[in-house]
Amino acid sequence: MPLHDVGYRGWEGEKSSDRNRWWIIATTGVQLAFRSTWLSRTLVLSWVPAIIVGLFFFFFEQSIVNPQWRSFMQAVVIAAGTSPELAQKVILDPESARHEVWSSLILIFFRYPQAVLMLLVVAIVSTRLISADLRNRGYLLYFSRPLTPSSYVLGKAFVVWAFMAMIITLPALILFTVGLALSPDWKVIFDTWDLPLRIVLASAVLMIPVSSVALACSALTSETRYAVFSWFSFWVVGWVSYWVMYVAEMQRQFGGGGRRRRIRGGRGMSEDDISDALFYTEWEIISPFHVLGRVQQYVFGLYPEDRPIWHFMTVLFLATLVSFWFVRRQVVSRLRA
Repeated sequence: MPLHDVGYRGWEGEKSSDRNRWWIIATTGVQLAFRSTWLSRTLVLSWVPAIIVGLFFFFFEQSIVNPQWRSFMQAVVIAAGTSPELAQKVILDPESARHEVWSSLILIFFRYPQAVLMLLVVAIVSTRLISADLRNRGYLLYFSRPLTPSSYVLGKAFVVWAFMAMIITLPALILFTVGLALSPDWKVIFDTWDLPLRIVLASAVLMIPVSSVALACSALTSETRYAVFSWFSFWVVGWVSYWVMYVAEMQRQFGGGGRRRRIRGGRGMSEDDISDALFYTEWEIISPFHVLGRVQQYVFGLYPEDRPIWHFMTVLFLATLVSFWFVRRQVVSRLRA
């Protein structure tokens, strides 16, 4: 039986809007990602830290009406690296410290347990998003439709955003809700009304730059294993480089044998200078983990007002811009090849 008129033919049905075509890529990518067993397990694991931080919310709210809990919360606040003034306020008037304590607990949730889980989730989700298309030429199927490279990149980025929101934004908002439910005083609403907005903004500060770098690693090569290696190398090299330079700077400022005498108020640096040196170092700019942390700290209102923040924001903006530009350039160059 002969075949006639085989080939491309015009679409006679209703076309979707140009502005919504990225959504198909996004939803399809999320559905495909859920097929990974390791991803499902990591998503379940990501909610365990939320339970632990939720217990600290409970202890703090109980310390308002039960003074015997205040010493414990003071120790928690000190371990979190907050200011001595806040630790003292937790003992004397915990209700007035509620906003700062809640912000500090949510920031710790963002910075430590979820940061590690974020690296794993993004590695599972993002490294195949573009590298697999480059390897099996799947991008040709995408662009056989009226799709722009920008819509393609946006759809892929949304896949990363969706899973990051599942492990960071959603648990943080639930933590805030739990804090409201555990509070013995209805005034908590007026004390913490802005925290959901800060959570969403801090999530955006994290999600947009991280997704751009992740897609850039994926677009760098058609081999997924190399994309995974470049993704983890980006974070590990920056983190290790920062700590090497930080330790060298501390050795230079405090010295080996004279460090103890200087900290005790002997010759050399004052107590304020030592506190500033331990809090801030110019080498944070080379570590993506620390750059993101400083901007998130600023979003939650915990960054010192006398410290500049513009250089950290500039680094995030340039990293995002260059990464998205690189991904789009890789896609366009493949289409022209």
